[in-house]
Amino acid sequence: MKSLIVSTSLVSAAFAGSAAPTITESCDHDHHQHHDHFRPDSHAPISIMGDHMHEAGGWMVSYRYMFMEMDGMYQGSNAISPAEVYNAGYVVSPTRMKMDMHMLGLMYAPSDKVTLMAMMPYTTMEMDHRIDPRAGMLVMLNGGSSTFTTKSSGIGDLKLGALFRILDNGPNHLHGGLSFSLPTASIGEKDLVPGPGGLLPRQLPASMQVGSGTFDVLPSLTYVYTADRWTAGAQAHATLRTGTNHHDYRLGNRFGIDSWFSYSLASWMSLSGGVSYLWEDELAGLQSDVMLRPPFAPARLTVPTAFGTNYGGQRIEALIGANFLLPSGPLEGQRLAADLRVPLWQDRNGYGLGTDYTFTIGWQCSF
Repeated sequence: MKSLIVSTSLVSAAFAGSAAPTITESCDHDHHQHHDHFRPDSHAPISIMGDHMHEAGGWMVSYRYMFMEMDGMYQGSNAISPAEVYNAGYVVSPTRMKMDMHMLGLMYAPSDKVTLMAMMPYTTMEMDHRIDPRAGMLVMLNGGSSTFTTKSSGIGDLKLGALFRILDNGPNHLHGGLSFSLPTASIGEKDLVPGPGGLLPRQLPASMQVGSGTFDVLPSLTYVYTADRWTAGAQAHATLRTGTNHHDYRLGNRFGIDSWFSYSLASWMSLSGGVSYLWEDELAGLQSDVMLRPPFAPARLTVPTAFGTNYGGQRIEALIGANFLLPSGPLEGQRLAADLRVPLWQDRNGYGLGTDYTFTIGWQCSF
């Protein structure tokens, strides 16, 4: 597992035909929502999206900031050193990756049974690499340094979809979701990478691209149980890739389950905990324009991220978080939330960076 230059009008165009009240008029009243939306535990931890629905005429604007850090290489579930990556035939090993994502979201309910959604991210990524000291030619082409860093950033893939109410019976709530990810983001990001001719702008591997390049289908199913002072929920979700992008590859399909438990300490604050599972398949196809073998050492491989067998894997994470429903002041009725995910176990396909943690903070305003 980025500042956003997207106006609310861009995503709200998907819901043309309905006039929205201004945020300043009604954000702090939440008058379109069920009574339990006044509870701080009525929403899932902020990193879980599509967890709740709205009544007819209800709107919600949201902003999320996510930071993920990956540090150290893994082969399967075992942490390994760069030297072990070199001994596997690669001349370069990733050592660390940071990703920032800014996500603007909009929800609108044309009826009690349907809530429409739109999400647009802006992502920034940075990956550090170390060159095998025995690859003297590549070190020389890198200006004599054995390390280099690649960066990329940009607006990500636009996601449009809807939630459909299946059951809303007392404390039990069940809804399905179906969204589509449109290939609006760049998959042609380049940066300075050492190779023939020295440090030149070269095509970055898929792990450093801000989009998938394919039309993706995102189904989900969410169940929530609400009691007097606590809420429990679970969500199953998937990302199904279609076709092959114009760089001749397709990212792996994904399947995940998130579960959480939230308890209200007060009318304005709840704490949450949970466990999640994520599985991702390998990348399919070849990444055109990404160098696979260094010309000066054709018997060796360039970097693990150039090969599809090193993508995907499994991960189990623990989650802790807090939701705040502000009771007064200029932000009355608005929500602030944060959560932290930490891996309990991870098993990479092939050779890849392990995830250290993911931190998400967000703001939600319903009206």
